[in-house]
Amino acid sequence: MKNYKNYLVDLTNCDTEPIHIIGRIQPHGFLLVIDKATHTVEQVSDNLSAYLSHDPENVINRLLSTLLTPEEYRFITEIINQELFVQPQIISWQGQPFFGFFHFSDGKIILECEPYTNQRDNDQLKHNNRVALLSQQLNQMEDLADVAEIVAITMAKALAYDRVEVIQFDPEWNSEVIGEAHNASLPAYLGHHFPASDIPAPARELLLKKHIRQIPDVNAEAAEIIPYHNSVTGTPTNILLSELRNPSEIHLEYVKNMGVAATISFSILVKGKLWGLISCHNVVSVYLNVWQRQVGDLITKTFANVILSLQEKRDVKQWARYRHNEELLIKQINQSKDIQAGLLHQDLNLLAITESTGAALFLGNKFTTFGQVPTEEQMLYLINWLATNEVERLFCTRELSKRFPEAIAYRNVASGLLALEISRYNKEYLLFFKPEMQETRIWAGNPEQPKMGIDLRLHPRKSFEKWEEEIQGKSLPWSLNEQEITQTLLKDIIAIQLRNQATELESLNKGLNTVAGKLQAKNNQLEDFALIMSHNLKSPLNNINGLHQVYQQEPNPEMAIMVLDRIKLVSNNMAETIDDLNIILKNRTDNQLPWEEIYLPDLIQKETQNLAAVIEQTDAEVQTNLQAPVIYLPKIYAESILHNFLSNALKYRSSNRKPCIQVKSWLQNEHIYLSVTDNGLGMDLNRMGNKLFGLYKTFHRHEQAKGLGLYLTKMQIEALGGEVQVTSELDKGTTFTVSFSTVGD
Repeated sequence: MKNYKNYLVDLTNCDTEPIHIIGRIQPHGFLLVIDKATHTVEQVSDNLSAYLSHDPENVINRLLSTLLTPEEYRFITEIINQELFVQPQIISWQGQPFFGFFHFSDGKIILECEPYTNQRDNDQLKHNNRVALLSQQLNQMEDLADVAEIVAITMAKALAYDRVEVIQFDPEWNSEVIGEAHNASLPAYLGHHFPASDIPAPARELLLKKHIRQIPDVNAEAAEIIPYHNSVTGTPTNILLSELRNPSEIHLEYVKNMGVAATISFSILVKGKLWGLISCHNVVSVYLNVWQRQVGDLITKTFANVILSLQEKRDVKQWARYRHNEELLIKQINQSKDIQAGLLHQDLNLLAITESTGAALFLGNKFTTFGQVPTEEQMLYLINWLATNEVERLFCTRELSKRFPEAIAYRNVASGLLALEISRYNKEYLLFFKPEMQETRIWAGNPEQPKMGIDLRLHPRKSFEKWEEEIQGKSLPWSLNEQEITQTLLKDIIAIQLRNQATELESLNKGLNTVAGKLQAKNNQLEDFALIMSHNLKSPLNNINGLHQVYQQEPNPEMAIMVLDRIKLVSNNMAETIDDLNIILKNRTDNQLPWEEIYLPDLIQKETQNLAAVIEQTDAEVQTNLQAPVIYLPKIYAESILHNFLSNALKYRSSNRKPCIQVKSWLQNEHIYLSVTDNGLGMDLNRMGNKLFGLYKTFHRHEQAKGLGLYLTKMQIEALGGEVQVTSELDKGTTFTVSFSTVGD
């Protein structure tokens, strides 16, 4: 391949072809690579002498100022000192006018020049009128195919090309000719599709940056950039944004196989994304000057604006019907006070707000379905996939099996999917389905049949004749109306959910107030308990003390017998009092929290979600190794214990490394163990171990450290009959291990 040194390109690697370092340009202009700081010419195209009285070899390593008049050099330096270039500029070189194209590349100035051609007033007026007429025509149209046809006809007249194709990309970058104008010189491709490989990824990326790409003569002998390797950098210069850069030779071969001698393409950008192309072909070579190219670009931009307008247009009558039905649905739900029951009303259901043939609501771990839908098992797998893989809350596709291969099993009812997320955490979704619509796609040649040449390299196909393919697993598209009305319904359903939850919370709050009253009563009773203890035990103790003083005054056997008898009586009374107090205390503390099976992965997930902000800020990683995934405890205590350990691990992290927390569980000797290990600051247990769980004890300077967490955690663990142990080492981390007996579980 002549475009590179020691690099071969064919269909096996064209998708990664380094087109930015092609070392040749098309010969309808010349190129110089100039150091941005010194203005020294480092590379030049070898056709320079065809345009200027300079020997290319003698220009290399010369200052740009020595090649121009002072006035010419001053004008060019004013241009290159600007932050942004307006392309092109009319410059003078050796007294000759040129169209100058400038761009920066890795500290170099790329200067390209094409001979200047004057634009006649009549031609300018004719082009302006043509574009104005096109704009008027397009504003009266609503069908994309009609718009594309008028654009193709207008472009063909403006540029006098044999064939103009308006091409649209699909999500997989296959392209379709949706509008065309052609004469008898070239065949029609309207309605034909071309595979994504015809415009490889590097070319598509370039189309986003370089909106106009002209090849005046596919058979022209390219001009070499000399030297190919820049003598300063030792590498080829990046000329990706070059106006003259020679095309990929794979692309040239492809164009020649189409029977075309000249091409020009204009990128169609809609909202900053590559929507398609206007591609122009001619059977004989033809060069379009800057003025003509600008007309083509203006026509393309006019078309792009109309595309955006068409995309944002809606079927107003359909929208009004959908909106009315959605309001009735919400009214039904409000009347029933239950979302699922309201949707199951016979008068109206979810199918009334889209053109779908099936719909499903998964809420509260329960399916409510309408029409033709996959099985519940299939939909559960689909929901799990959505919750795991899809970032956007609205997911819309007409080829579900391409994104989710398992869906091929039920493509007859669900090739199209419109999914709206209610709660990703609870895996609650609103789903709409459309069935498969078989389609015949017409390709320009068999896209799967590249040919091996005698040079043992794969070459572009030579045949572009009609080739039909049956497309399966594709539904009718989802309209803008359908996408927006379902989002409106989703918002209203969530609002009803929140209202219902608020009602439940109000009820719970009333219950909590009742419980709070009972707790206050219990507190009062406990105060009574303290008073009883103070009163009923203080007096006997004072009595014993008095008997001791009496005996000291008369320490004889008779007095000793009397004192001991009295002390025995007092101690019996104290024992009776203590028994009474124990009965009272037991009655006050009988209402215990319920013990239940807790699934540790869910508990860990909940706590990491609660700590999501600090985990994200610190880039912390929480790993699990749960050999015993279920633990039997009061849930509120389990949550509190795990929360304290995780929050401490994050709070006392080391600034020298990324926080890494490991949560483990295992069974051993009729005990279940739960441990939390971090790689944080660690502690010197020899110095502070006996104070570790003390009230208000802190061991690191931290604004949130109060000395309560570990104290409360230990109290909770021991209240549940468990034990807690800690191992730690300074600047290496800490492990807290909790154990509970499993006997009797």
